[in-house]
Amino acid sequence: MRPLLLVAIFIGLGLGAPPVIENYVVNGSDALAAEFPYMVSLRTRSGTHTCGATIIANSWLLTAAHCFVSRNPDDYTIQYGTNVISKDGDSVMRIRRIICRDGYDDNNQFIHDIALIELEQPLEFDAFVDSVRLPSAFVFTQGGQEAQLVGWGLNATVGGVIQTHLQKVDLETMTDDECRKLHFDKIHTTNICAGVKGGGKGQCTGDSGGPLLLNGIQVGIVSWSVKPCTIAPYPGVFTEVSHYIDWIRLHSGLTLMEGK
Repeated sequence: MRPLLLVAIFIGLGLGAPPVIENYVVNGSDALAAEFPYMVSLRTRSGTHTCGATIIANSWLLTAAHCFVSRNPDDYTIQYGTNVISKDGDSVMRIRRIICRDGYDDNNQFIHDIALIELEQPLEFDAFVDSVRLPSAFVFTQGGQEAQLVGWGLNATVGGVIQTHLQKVDLETMTDDECRKLHFDKIHTTNICAGVKGGGKGQCTGDSGGPLLLNGIQVGIVSWSVKPCTIAPYPGVFTEVSHYIDWIRLHSGLTLMEGK
């Protein structure tokens, strides 16, 4: 999956080049019906998919701050309750409000890359529309665990296309030390990394804002990665959700239960 703006760089981290924001799933497989009922497509006014997002309550979504080139909610809609997205699809809703984390800075390795979306109307939950579970505050993800990335992003950097059918792919989380070494210390303490050691699987353009899941709990939000997408040995970088549970509570007014 990918955000609205995509900067093309090729393995430039060691030279101080900025990270590339990417938002699509590479080498994934089709998600099953109602397998991820909390997945939402964030769209431009014209209906073009730009980012993923997740339902955390019937009026609130979670995504990445970098997905919003404009902070005007009238510039976006969401499509929900389906694995198959299209410009002319149904189950589309307008946005009431966008709240990006104070201190978000795309010039500082996308620090605090997290945002809330308040919907114009509450969603009606059913088998195909439901909220994702969130982690407890400051309970951090360990390395070496099997996680899952979900999104509609590109399936390749060169010649890839945004997927119309929701994709999923299994990744492995990395320790903070492993990630810092591979990304030349360009990682914040509020990040988590995941990928596969040989490369070839992970996030790309269009996947931004979507979830990294561990045992069904959203532990990460797709933030950035090196181009070309999924190139070894660079893992994808995610915003670690557990750092921001109190912020989510404060700005949404939600009483989030532990693990939900």
